[in-house]
Amino acid sequence: MGSAMSSNITHQAGNLTDKPTIDRVGNREFVRARLAQSWQYDTQGKTVTHRQFLPLVFFGRSVQAARHFEKGDNIHVTGQLIRREMPRKVDESEAGKSPSTVWEIHVTDAHRISSLTADDGAPIHQNDMRRAQSPYQPPTYLQESIHDWPL
Repeated sequence: MGSAMSSNITHQAGNLTDKPTIDRVGNREFVRARLAQSWQYDTQGKTVTHRQFLPLVFFGRSVQAARHFEKGDNIHVTGQLIRREMPRKVDESEAGKSPSTVWEIHVTDAHRISSLTADDGAPIHQNDMRRAQSPYQPPTYLQESIHDWPL
């Protein structure tokens, strides 16, 4: 019998909602942050804006990069998508409920694309993304104020 092969690698880019925080568990250090992403697309004759927020946990060598990140920085990360179950608080209203599931990205490699500037750009449209000359060029929507995104 052959063995099955699987891969769990994700690449994400977006803006940090806050300055990353450093945590220690025993002698192990890691950094937590949250990545905000926003884009627009057309559907059923309307332009829709989609926003999402991804929890990040930096491990190993990515911790060194994350220590220098600031709120609003546009960053690129490579890591694994990990599911964890969080126990619920014990009280009568939660009795019998299953633990909540949390998805987070365990970052193995990270770098800053650019720092958030004071320039306010309009959100980027999907057609503009297709016309971008370089996949490394930060899209206009990343210049949107981080304060416009709900936490």
